[in-house]
Amino acid sequence: MENTKSQTRPRTVTVAAVLQLLFALAFLIAPVAGLVYGAEVKAAIEAELVRQGLSPSILAENGIQLDEGGYALVLPLATTAIAAILAWLNLAGKRIGRILTLIVQPIFLALDVFILATQVSRVRDFQAILGETADVQAIFDAGGRVYPAWLLAVSNGRLAFTMLASLAVIVLLLLPTARAYFRK
Repeated sequence: MENTKSQTRPRTVTVAAVLQLLFALAFLIAPVAGLVYGAEVKAAIEAELVRQGLSPSILAENGIQLDEGGYALVLPLATTAIAAILAWLNLAGKRIGRILTLIVQPIFLALDVFILATQVSRVRDFQAILGETADVQAIFDAGGRVYPAWLLAVSNGRLAFTMLASLAVIVLLLLPTARAYFRK
């Protein structure tokens, strides 16, 4: 017997699921960049710390990791996997996918807000750790020069996209057409 749900899936559900898949892919940008360029970024930042007369170990002593390994990969990879699974469930017309999406997608949105807040406060936080004489912007610039020029724009775009995508997915799955589709 053929599944008629896949033939009658409303565009709102399809668009929501595609946005979830793009959201999942977008969360891979930072860890992939970190894995590719992490060692070079760490070396550049440590060299800048030494140039400023600071010990490179000061970051590790304060719990700041400069590499994308271990725990730094867990959150983006878990977010990617969860978003992809939810997208698949929604595309398959599984009611549990919609229910879980309406629970989890707001958490993803809150996660993005948290990421934005930490990015905004990072200069102040680093200044507190390194002391008033440290040129924190020079330290960030040293690490930033290692990455390709386009990566900052892509990273900023990723944050804006994932926040908007989360909102759009929630709204799309709350529309009457999506509700009716998942009631079947």
